[in-house]
Amino acid sequence: MPVPGGHTLGTMGIEISQVDTATAPETLLRELADYYVVVMAEDMPGDPPTPFAMQLAEWRNLLPHLPVTRWILRQDGEILAAAVAMVETEHNLENGFGRIHVHPDHRGRGFARQIASPMFDHLESLGRVRFDTWAKKDEPVEDLLVSLGLKAVYGEKRSRLKVSDLEMDLMGRWIGRAQERASDYELQYYRSPLPDHLVDKFCDLTYIMNTAPREDYEVEDEVLTPKMWRDTEKSVADSQCQLHNLIAVHEPSGDFAGFTQIKTQDLQPDLAWQWDTGVHPEHRNRGLGRWLKADMIRRIVEEFPEVSRVDTFNAGSNEPMLNINVEMGFAPVHISNTWQGDLATARERFRA
Repeated sequence: MPVPGGHTLGTMGIEISQVDTATAPETLLRELADYYVVVMAEDMPGDPPTPFAMQLAEWRNLLPHLPVTRWILRQDGEILAAAVAMVETEHNLENGFGRIHVHPDHRGRGFARQIASPMFDHLESLGRVRFDTWAKKDEPVEDLLVSLGLKAVYGEKRSRLKVSDLEMDLMGRWIGRAQERASDYELQYYRSPLPDHLVDKFCDLTYIMNTAPREDYEVEDEVLTPKMWRDTEKSVADSQCQLHNLIAVHEPSGDFAGFTQIKTQDLQPDLAWQWDTGVHPEHRNRGLGRWLKADMIRRIVEEFPEVSRVDTFNAGSNEPMLNINVEMGFAPVHISNTWQGDLATARERFRA
């Protein structure tokens, strides 16, 4: 079990240690990545594993406002379980996220309870009182989460657009219709980093994401400060990725009316990630959402021909955005629930 200073004591050949992926030896991270290939295959069966170079780049370049802490459990030198904790430092200061994976061949041996201890210790030391985790929908682990006093509070869909199924003619019609309905708007494209004079205005615009459904999730409004945004851009660039930003501007006023973002990846060029898309409530019902999405995907397909799939996450109850995605050709590939409850209760029941 862990002892102060990050050292570990072995019990029956079991050793639990903390891993800082920003500084850990690459050999250790390769071993950890190989472990995650096995356990993550259960979440996304049939998907190719994330290339190690891509995983390494992400682990090395974590966001300072979203610190991630990891632990591994070994028995006789082999990694058999891993735990991760993540918190936000600018808001949601009472919430802490945690998740545990146990190797599928070694479940039912108490490893989850053992590695949960340092994870809960860490979250409690940071003053977190609510515990969040997520699980694939309708999996057996949901019974365990109920027994810990957690409730399913937020449903989420990971959906995928296969570029080969994309109807470019449809995208062209969306663009044409929006240009007619929203003739006093223009789209401005920027590849990060954004020009300095736009950052404050863009950060203010992203507040519209707080109008998206939260269902029963007890969570504060998202906050994006200029420093957080610059840290995000740096993390993306240092991970050998590009972040593409498309902003709808109301020309008469100069107001930012909406935006969409896609991340492309040099180290995994076949997969792109659709990030946030949002339109300010005062500028909705003019076709701006479809215009933004259609114009952005057309840019990505033309400039990055290696991209064969685009993945995104949406609340299962976010009907307006899901409707646009479905029309584009996105289809669900993973459905999960976020679970939330009292951290102290979950910890005590997990020990039992």
